[in-house]
Amino acid sequence: MQVTSYPAPSTWPALQQRPAAAEAPQVAARVRAIFEQVREHGDAALLSLAAELDQATLTSLLVTDAEFAAAALQVPTELQAAIRQAKANIETFHRAQREPELRVETMPGVACSRRAVPVQRVGLYVPGGSAPLFSTLLMLGVPARLAGCPEVVVCTPPQADGSVSPVILFVAQLLGIDKVVKAGGAQAVAALALGTASVPAVDKIFGPGNRYVTAAKQLAAAEYGVAIDMPAGPSEVLVIADDSANAAFVAADLLSQAEHGPDSQVVLLSDSATIIEQVQAELDRQLAMLPRRDVAAQALANSQAVLLSDSAEMLAFSNQYAPEHLILATDNAEALAAQVTNAGSVFLGHFTPEAVGDYASGTNHTLPTGGYARQYSGVSLDSFVKKITFQRLSAQGLQALGPVVETMAEAEGLAAHARAVTLRLDALATDSAQNAGAGAVASQAVANPYAGLIRPNVERMQPYSSARDEFEGMAPVMLDANENSLGSVGPDDFSRYPDPHQRAIKADLAQLKGVAPANIFLGNGSDEAIDLLVRLTCTPGQDSIVVCPPTYGMYEVAANLNDVRVERLPLTPDFQLPDNSADVLAASSAKLVFLCSPNNPTGNLLAQEAMETILRTFKGLVIVDEAYADFAMAPSWTTRLAEFPRLVVLQTFSKAWGLAGLRLGVAYAAPDLIAYLNKIKPPYNISAATQLHALAALAAAPDLTGMQAELLSGRALLAAALPQLPIVEHVFPSDANFLLVRFNVDATAVYDDLRARGIVVRNRTTQPGCAGCLRLTVGTADENTQLLQALTEIGAKQPTGSLAIR
Repeated sequence: MQVTSYPAPSTWPALQQRPAAAEAPQVAARVRAIFEQVREHGDAALLSLAAELDQATLTSLLVTDAEFAAAALQVPTELQAAIRQAKANIETFHRAQREPELRVETMPGVACSRRAVPVQRVGLYVPGGSAPLFSTLLMLGVPARLAGCPEVVVCTPPQADGSVSPVILFVAQLLGIDKVVKAGGAQAVAALALGTASVPAVDKIFGPGNRYVTAAKQLAAAEYGVAIDMPAGPSEVLVIADDSANAAFVAADLLSQAEHGPDSQVVLLSDSATIIEQVQAELDRQLAMLPRRDVAAQALANSQAVLLSDSAEMLAFSNQYAPEHLILATDNAEALAAQVTNAGSVFLGHFTPEAVGDYASGTNHTLPTGGYARQYSGVSLDSFVKKITFQRLSAQGLQALGPVVETMAEAEGLAAHARAVTLRLDALATDSAQNAGAGAVASQAVANPYAGLIRPNVERMQPYSSARDEFEGMAPVMLDANENSLGSVGPDDFSRYPDPHQRAIKADLAQLKGVAPANIFLGNGSDEAIDLLVRLTCTPGQDSIVVCPPTYGMYEVAANLNDVRVERLPLTPDFQLPDNSADVLAASSAKLVFLCSPNNPTGNLLAQEAMETILRTFKGLVIVDEAYADFAMAPSWTTRLAEFPRLVVLQTFSKAWGLAGLRLGVAYAAPDLIAYLNKIKPPYNISAATQLHALAALAAAPDLTGMQAELLSGRALLAAALPQLPIVEHVFPSDANFLLVRFNVDATAVYDDLRARGIVVRNRTTQPGCAGCLRLTVGTADENTQLLQALTEIGAKQPTGSLAIR
């Protein structure tokens, strides 16, 4: 390191210059040429550049199912456990960044809101050249999944043999990411920005890289309209160390960044010449022991040690430099941290190495470099969402706010803006004058999206009022509810009625899901919500519902129990809604349509566009059953409640939460519709025991994603292994915790053979469109192995030429 003592502030910019800056014009020219090459030749350019720059001969750009399946077997168990712990910490920190939908009434009748919507297509660049940085995939993939981004594409450089690091593939499977492209450097960024036959164009590109990757991201943003997380180039760290610092610790921190690459930069600031000397000696000693010492030595040659007068001067230098990583190796780290204005991430005290942020503390390691910490933050959950604002004015709101807008628009000379308000105010004045007739009826119908949907007797009925409706909470002496005050038999005291409104559960769920408590109904299983929705809307012997077979059988059961007709709109052979589904439903007089997505028993998501069309055109309630949504890579329809007032979303604690025995289901809908469900529900439908267990589960929600990820990994492994079995004809794509598998032998015989071996699956051969199919739930790793072994043995028993006998 170059040592400078007490430099004048006027000379600091020269000391702070990054080593890559001098080569910027040449780098930009090379990156532009690569973009042109990819734009003109697509996949062929990526294959050619892989051979030229990575010395890798590729036959395909995409990682195959077989490569995914083999990856986990190559990752040591100890490393897998470390990755899972890091993933859990990163999820915990990033999940806490979720914000519920913001709703504000700025004045009477003027309602404004803002909600987060995931970026639809994201590209994650994972450096993988001299050191495959699987930790970067954790840092980018975890928030992408938490945000609900529907399409995630990973690009990472191939190794010389054409493979991708098995650890990177293991992490991809852990996160449920199945599209990994063997492309690195500027060409990967170009592919993500432009799109090729193998690489879909994305809306936003994430990830750190060398100077070429950084230049490519900036070019993509400047000229191709693709958003980027930030300019994240060569790694850097600045350490502020006073005489309390441990020289060995400081040297290790400096080397941890220097070993990233020869263009990395490390900076040491100290007010102690002795510390600088000791650190220099430690650098020499520790450098000799590093496997990547040649790389680190090149980075150190471009790095600085600066002796300054005091902590104030060191902070001023650091804030001007704006480091990617800032380590405060001082006894008064907390006090200094309060004065930091420019840094990507800060590490406080003598026992907080920068390496913990790189891997597993929970904060994100994708950070702004090259001084961009003056303007940019590091990657967070917010990086993967857009914040969309909404506003709705009532007639009262427009009458109050309209004149303000008219005055301002006229002052700016924008007459059309003013006229858009004036016309509406005039129409309101006319309606008010008429004050009756068809116009008033039509206005009322528009204001009430449930007009004609709710049974008249339900509209008229008075709901049952329990004692706990009349007196909320508890008092020292409770004699209002006819409870047995002597207590209950058993280890727990269940002598008191539970909260009939389940307030605490709804508050926790609201925060987790980003909705309001008024959007939530809790049922004794989602089956209770299904039954109540039918009762709420359908007059027995008169009305009908629509189901889309093959689908969950409870919809028809609820209809039959309530003497309600069932109309069937069968799914296509690939289990999607038929092209004319919106037209069929628009012409139907049915009160409800049930859309199960991911569907049971097929496991697939229904096409979003088809569902949106139905939501806009169907005159009844649209029930989207998301029992398996936590296993899917698409955002929940709960994010669309404000847009579609006749949408009801069903979820459950039975599947991803692993609490089937709890019997707790959830319906999300507009507050007015939830009020109707609460009006007709039994008074204490959720037991005290269920409420207590649900609250405990919600408090442990961070553990849920680890369990989900493990199931997704098991699903991916089964999906890759099952097609290799000769008795398997097809494994249908699944976004649930099960797979629908079509066999080319007698599926019922396979089912019986599995039962004889002590393995029970679900026989779906009689379901519409599911001939020859069994539904296989993803189990534990051991159960999955037993299932595959059993199916292998069953296949081996089939005589030659006996396949395709179903």
